[in-house]
Amino acid sequence: MFEAVHKPTGTTVALKKLHSKYPPERQVARMRREIEIGQVLKDHPHAMPILDFGANHTWFVMPWADATAAQRQELLQEPAELRALVDALASVLAAAHEEGWLHRDIKPSNILYFDGRWTLADWGIVRRPRGQTTKVGRTGLYIGTEGFAAPELSGTPHEATASSDVYSLGRVIAWALTGKTPETNLPLLPPPGPWRTIVRAATYPDPQRRPQTVSELLALIDREHADVLEDPLESAQALLEAAGAGDSAAADALLALVGDHPEDYEIHVGVLARLDVQQAESALERDPAQAHSLLRALAEHVHGDDTHMVQFGDAAAVVIWLQGVCVYAAGHRDWDLLEEAAHTMCTWDAAWNQWNARDKIGPWLRAPSGRFVS
Repeated sequence: MFEAVHKPTGTTVALKKLHSKYPPERQVARMRREIEIGQVLKDHPHAMPILDFGANHTWFVMPWADATAAQRQELLQEPAELRALVDALASVLAAAHEEGWLHRDIKPSNILYFDGRWTLADWGIVRRPRGQTTKVGRTGLYIGTEGFAAPELSGTPHEATASSDVYSLGRVIAWALTGKTPETNLPLLPPPGPWRTIVRAATYPDPQRRPQTVSELLALIDREHADVLEDPLESAQALLEAAGAGDSAAADALLALVGDHPEDYEIHVGVLARLDVQQAESALERDPAQAHSLLRALAEHVHGDDTHMVQFGDAAAVVIWLQGVCVYAAGHRDWDLLEEAAHTMCTWDAAWNQWNARDKIGPWLRAPSGRFVS
């Protein structure tokens, strides 16, 4: 990438040019894709425009950006600034997806601020619409940028869907709000608040659990930022009731809601510990990272908070519930979940010394033997 002057207009531009005089076909194909999608999105205000390009697809010219998102990370912690960036990216991605194109490499350095607006650039590993791919497998078995790329891009990148770009957009939001670079396969969530729920939903490892389109993501953002929000305790109680009626999706939603409010004693002790253990086990197994976060948060509530004093009955209920999770984890040889659940169980048991709980967990603690050893 070179800074240059566009002779027809006299403006400063960025010249992107392949180094070699006779570049490999793979490099030419990548630049050809960038030029093609640039033509598709040429009138979109949030796509970095291509001003000129070579017929042999070895160079093209675009405006010189004022900054990248990486250079404005601190500014993006302001709610209005972050929403402007998200709306801009959502707008251009929706237009690309409608034409069948997927970006597959959304990250801060590819988000450019130009002429008072955010634009998306570097479409070099874009996936063409179905049926237009010139050579399946050209992009290899792993594409994208570690930490920002959706998990499926490391195995079957050609089978990516719009939810893959949704995932990367969620990781950009998390990066903007935390200042931390995401690590591959590790969750990164903003502090408690509307964006935490949004990022969690957008970055589920399972593509089917994410918003499937940009429109669905925007609808979720609008709901979470509505002026009148539901009381999380009331929402949790409603989900608990629905889960009790056999709705497994409600159990998943309840765990997600509890995870978004790690500081809420009532939700953890009064609602989570009342979720049927069998339903809780299945929901915890579907999202291990979330399960560990929930259990750690529950351990933090062992002494109540500024407005809630732990009641003996509540303490016993929590310990017995955790013992049920331990039994499930041991039976399924999920040693990580077992360790976390047992630690939290013993933390509560040691603090409150409830005999009705010990009558339940004591025999089980003495029971493990070689059959639990992997």
